Amino acid sequence: MSLEKDRLSTSQMIILGLFTLIGDMALIYPSIMSAGAHEDGWIAALISIPLGLATVKLMLSAANIDSNKTIIELSLQILGKWVGGAVALSYLFFFLIAASTYVREIEDFMCTQIYEGTPSGVIGFMAIVLLVYGLRLGLETLGRAAQIFFPLFAVFLICLLVLLFPDVRLERIYPMLNTPFPDMLHTIMYGVFYPFGELCVFFMVYPYVQKQSNTSRDIFIALFIGALALNLILFLSLTVLGAYFSEHNFYAAYILAQRINIANFLQRLEALMATAWIISTYFKTALYFYAFVLGTAQLLKLKTYRPLIFPVAFLIYGLSHLIAKDMIFYIKEVPAYWVDWNFTYAFVFPLLMIIVYHIRKRAGQIM
Repeated sequence: MSLEKDRLSTSQMIILGLFTLIGDMALIYPSIMSAGAHEDGWIAALISIPLGLATVKLMLSAANIDSNKTIIELSLQILGKWVGGAVALSYLFFFLIAASTYVREIEDFMCTQIYEGTPSGVIGFMAIVLLVYGLRLGLETLGRAAQIFFPLFAVFLICLLVLLFPDVRLERIYPMLNTPFPDMLHTIMYGVFYPFGELCVFFMVYPYVQKQSNTSRDIFIALFIGALALNLILFLSLTVLGAYFSEHNFYAAYILAQRINIANFLQRLEALMATAWIISTYFKTALYFYAFVLGTAQLLKLKTYRPLIFPVAFLIYGLSHLIAKDMIFYIKEVPAYWVDWNFTYAFVFPLLMIIVYHIRKRAGQIM
């Protein structure tokens, strides 16, 4: 018996996927990619797109082993009680830490860039209240809300990108192809598994999508467009701010928005960037929150996940302050390990499940 009665349409899942792909990446992607490849960051990002889509294809193949089961249920079915249980717990741990990290990112961004005199705990608490409210209303309501907010998000993002083109200076991305091969390879891995790897949260959502014959095609088209938008933000950051400032400004895209000035009239539009970022990061955080409570309920064989929402909210609020003593710590220390997590949950475990499934199916152990 399924714990989740709500259903998402394909379009709702795709919009949530775009929010997850772009999410917090809209602000931090330029600094991540330019830190490794400098002026060649945009080249590494372009190479990352087909590799990222191949990773999504792998995840879809794993999810389609049984499209009505989440990754928690698939792990137990394919890998067995002990190994599958360990893999399921590992996914749950990642969902919890990721949700806590995104709440912390919202806190730090709002308190350092917009509400500078506001205690971070207040912003974090407000975010948690909104997340709890969204989850209490259910998955279908989240999907419908995403449909409502997506046009606003898209208009803000497109306006910001278009208005920045007058400030583009192509000489800022020279010299090209000057990055050592190991650094370029490392940056490409960041470009693949940072944005695309975090789509592993849809292992918990995909079973509740009303699938159609063209669902997979629509997913790839939408993610390709989303990846191009991310890469365009990176390219504009490199050509407007330069590689040095893109690398050393953690919120490079927000700084970009501050640079918009059309005839000394149209300016100070960074609030639009902040609004677009908060909208996308909210839905991304809500999905990870949802994935953790649903997965925990499935692992513990509960009848519903709803009683877990409030206690998990307090857990996320506490962890958001425990994961790092300050913003500098998780800017400098966390990324190197986070990309390994994304690689594990988006590539290693799905590939392992596909291999074990086909071996067991050939041996007649799984029908």
